[in-house]
Order: sequence, then structure tokens, then C-alpha cells
Amino acid sequence: MNVDTGELRRLARREGERELIEKGFTQVPAELQEEASKKLGSHDSTIIDMKKDSPLTNWANQSRAANKKKAKNKTAKASRRRNQR
Repeated sequence: MNVDTGELRRLARREGERELIEKGFTQVPAELQEEASKKLGSHDSTIIDMKKDSPLTNWANQSRAANKKKAKNKTAKASRRRNQR
């Protein structure tokens, strides 16, 4: 699932896991696999409404917040390093 856009994809044999990670996709946790399968149905890809209150969207929102915090910390660290000179 791409936690930024809400796109949920079924992993196909032709698509490597590395390619999906480069596109911003993360693997859905095992406890949410059943809900993700229900959302996908018979389709290979679907868009999830990120404003709804469900365990899948709650996980995606928490994951996105953690990613933003990591990026902010990385930027702050680089800034501190540049300002020491």
C-alpha cells in the first residue's frame, strides 16, 4: 500500500518487491491482510479513502506520520551539521 496516496496493490509475480518500494509502497502488516484482501476484491489495485475510520487507514496514517517525522529529523540533522561550520 502506498500510505501517501491510499493506493492498495496486490503483489504480482511480474512486479518485484524492490520496484514497489521505490514507488513508495509498503507491505500491509499480517493482521491487516484480510481487510486488504476484502478491499481489493478481484481487482489488482484500488484506492482507499484515507479519511475513513478503519484499521487499514489508521495504520496507513500512523505509518505516514512516522515517515514524515523521520524525514523532518533527517532534514534537521543535516541543517545542524551545515550550521556548525
